[in-house]
Amino acid sequence: MSEQVHILGGIFRDFIFYGKVHASSILEIPGGTGYNVYKGLIELGIDVGFSGSVGLDWPFEPIGKKVNAKTGIFVARESHGKVETIAVYRGANLLTAFEGGFDSNILFASLECGGETFKEYASYAKQKRDLVILDPSPVFEWRREYIELCDVILPNKVEYETIFDRPGNIPRNIEIFEKMGEEGGIYIRNGTSYHFQLDKKGRFPLGCGDAFDVAVLYGISKHHSPKEILKKAVYAGSSASLIKGSSTAVVKAAEKIA
Repeated sequence: MSEQVHILGGIFRDFIFYGKVHASSILEIPGGTGYNVYKGLIELGIDVGFSGSVGLDWPFEPIGKKVNAKTGIFVARESHGKVETIAVYRGANLLTAFEGGFDSNILFASLECGGETFKEYASYAKQKRDLVILDPSPVFEWRREYIELCDVILPNKVEYETIFDRPGNIPRNIEIFEKMGEEGGIYIRNGTSYHFQLDKKGRFPLGCGDAFDVAVLYGISKHHSPKEILKKAVYAGSSASLIKGSSTAVVKAAEKIA
């Protein structure tokens, strides 16, 4: 059976500290945009394939390809509704390589496995006329040439400003669902834009962007209108902010999307 969505993205061991320097609690949980979006779409009943890598030290459920390296690590601290990223080590993610075809309608990717790996996967997807949707994180991996491989881009505010560095610099064939944090989200295409405000804000912003991505992918796979997709994506991000964790928050938010 063919997949609706194939995912290329990162898998991390997330270590999240809550509170000030002497943290009140710590959570170790599987994460990464690739992993989180995969789990969210599975929750919604979408047929999903996955390309990503973990090391021999991966302590959670089997996923991706196991390689002789250290699993990626993400360390952050959440306090009073703010996230401080302390360190990111991509590790095994950077050993992910294109190893043949995949049968899908949509490729969703981040840049967590490296820009050149994204280029290989996206080039293959474009050859078979898949829709290519990119979350351009980490944005330092972005190259101008990648724009030709994208149909939909899901940037945050910083990523948007990096990719589209001057007004009018958005190709007409590109759809953008921008994650704007406390300001909600905006949809842009061919000079038309829609903006939805955040309806409520929780204390745990980690995972909100990935929940937003899940809602966009779900809406596109179900052929919903851009307005409806954006509204649900902003709602999903808002819902995730009420829940501790990264992948946990995304899965819980996904339960409310359909």
